[in-house]
Amino acid sequence: MILGFAHPGLVVPDLEKARRFYEQMFGFRYFCDEGWQGDPVADRVVGLAGSACKGVTLVGHNCYLELFEFSAPEQAAAAGDGHGPHEPGIRHLCFFVDDCRAEYKRLLELGGEPLGEPTDVGGGAYTVYCRDPFGNIIELAEIPSDAEDPRNLPGVDSLGDYTG
Repeated sequence: MILGFAHPGLVVPDLEKARRFYEQMFGFRYFCDEGWQGDPVADRVVGLAGSACKGVTLVGHNCYLELFEFSAPEQAAAAGDGHGPHEPGIRHLCFFVDDCRAEYKRLLELGGEPLGEPTDVGGGAYTVYCRDPFGNIIELAEIPSDAEDPRNLPGVDSLGDYTG
């Protein structure tokens, strides 16, 4: 049985800078440290040999967020990899905000980069794509309709039956 969505995980070139950005921009809070070095169990889980990283898990807004800075193995891709929002793969994280234009301005002040511009997508709800300081695509979206209000999402009430 699927219990619920747990977290996205982002690999970043500067863990402390990423932590500050996601705490200041989105209000995430520290939950726990992550990371490993010389751990064959972790290597089996992630499918790498000789991997090493430091990381942190943050909590907030009905999910966890994992941030990792790898020191091994050597990385082949540049931070943010330059892929646009139309390329295959996981391309963006979306956060509901109460004022898209104000939060977009704040994101840019905290080191983010513009992609689009805050645009009314109907009914006075604004949405925009931008990048965090590491090139990851972030969508800031005002709740477009009552039907999409996150307070209407089914919860994880089935966890009470979980005996894992």
